[in-house]
Amino acid sequence: MKNKWLGIIFVLAFVPFLSAQVLQGTSNVSSRGGDDVRLGVKAGLSLSTFSGNDFLSVDPKLGFYVGGVVEIPAFLDEFYFQPEVLLQLQGSGIESDELNLLYLHLPLMGKYYITDHIALELGPQLGFLLAENWDEDFTAVDTKSLHLGLNIGGGYSLNKNIYLHARFSRGLTTVLKGFHTKNVAFQLGASYFF
Repeated sequence: MKNKWLGIIFVLAFVPFLSAQVLQGTSNVSSRGGDDVRLGVKAGLSLSTFSGNDFLSVDPKLGFYVGGVVEIPAFLDEFYFQPEVLLQLQGSGIESDELNLLYLHLPLMGKYYITDHIALELGPQLGFLLAENWDEDFTAVDTKSLHLGLNIGGGYSLNKNIYLHARFSRGLTTVLKGFHTKNVAFQLGASYFF
């Protein structure tokens, strides 16, 4: 069953990449590349934790993310659709133990450039749990395999290739079965567009 989901994710994740070859434009009017569909990679650090009051002590956890991104010009000037595929390590320290969660996230972001260099981003995120690392005290607790979230952030385009970004992600679904905890994460990183 897990292989079936991974196959579906693979196909959905790479449809924008295949479409990019068809939608490629010829304009190059701005520092971002104009009306071209652009492919890129992105990576950075994340600081994650859980919201909710189910545990006495919850500590933030430093993690990372890495993946691919597509910037597709949309129907309005300076507005772009930006699907992404990210592998992200997140989790939290819970009381005296630590929970590590490895997700495959599929953010579907809308991006609007308010100036030639500064952009705002907003969009939903679908996440699939690939792996978890429970300490012995929590082996009876099940982690949910599907995660829904909402992202908000922005960034600064240094030039046609490099885009620096910051993002806040808030979980809309609970992480642990039987608990009200939700994922919360802050990302800081960079994208490189080809």
